[in-house]
Amino acid sequence: MNYEFKQCSDELNEIGEGPLWHADMDSVYWVDVGLKPLKLFQYNVSTQKTQVFQLPSRASSIRLKKDGNLILGFQKGLAIFNVKTHEITNIEVQGIDFTQERLNDSEADSMGRLWIGSFDRQLKNNIGRLYKIDANLQAHSMDGAMMMSNGIAWSPDDKTLYFCDSRPGKIYAYDFDIENGAIANKRIFMDFVGRKGRPDGCTMDLDGFLWVAEIDGGQLLKIRNDSFIEEEICLPVKKPTNLTFGGKDLDTLFITSMTFGLSDEEIQNQPLSGKLFCCKVNSKGKLENSI
Repeated sequence: MNYEFKQCSDELNEIGEGPLWHADMDSVYWVDVGLKPLKLFQYNVSTQKTQVFQLPSRASSIRLKKDGNLILGFQKGLAIFNVKTHEITNIEVQGIDFTQERLNDSEADSMGRLWIGSFDRQLKNNIGRLYKIDANLQAHSMDGAMMMSNGIAWSPDDKTLYFCDSRPGKIYAYDFDIENGAIANKRIFMDFVGRKGRPDGCTMDLDGFLWVAEIDGGQLLKIRNDSFIEEEICLPVKKPTNLTFGGKDLDTLFITSMTFGLSDEEIQNQPLSGKLFCCKVNSKGKLENSI
């Protein structure tokens, strides 16, 4: 398939991350995880306009609440963002040592539970964890020894959980018990040793293919449930960070990217770097699970 990549927004991100499709708002939300921007973005597909909201600190993930508002994952906690008033309300999470860890990518399972990864604030030790956060905002450590926790996704039948550790570059798979929110039988789903890039964000399509942003590899991977790479999609940027299905028919991939770590020459030669861009694909995602 020939892919046509379209720039969605003029906003330039240091580290674009956490894209989320909000069907009721006809919009993609994402954040800039860079050191200084502290921003949340909303790109409306119908108007093709972008709104920018200033944040109090660095956020790295966005999830959808059942009432249509957003849960923002900040480095040191969670907050609710009201999509109508744009007010931010902090919510306190118990069970995470924020003096040692910072939060990163998150996802909601089909029962409405929040899962979120962490990693060492200094990026020196593999103390990152995969947490499940219950309705009482208590964090339960489900797995550990991660260096850089990233994308989380579930198979369409809810029997497998996938979890990316970007350093050194592995995707893990676990047997998943949807009723109890339990994981077991951890194994390496894909090892990126010898590849150009590493796994960052990911998403799942309705046919059970895991789509992964290969950061530094300049491509997306479409991976079958037996770990076979069905397709490698070359991108116009070296550093894609994350992706989500969206649009009216959920057949458009919205992709975030970064400029951090690129030379001036690379940025000049890759004008979509740091931008939100999209492309139509021959696959469909599903609506976001809400919390």
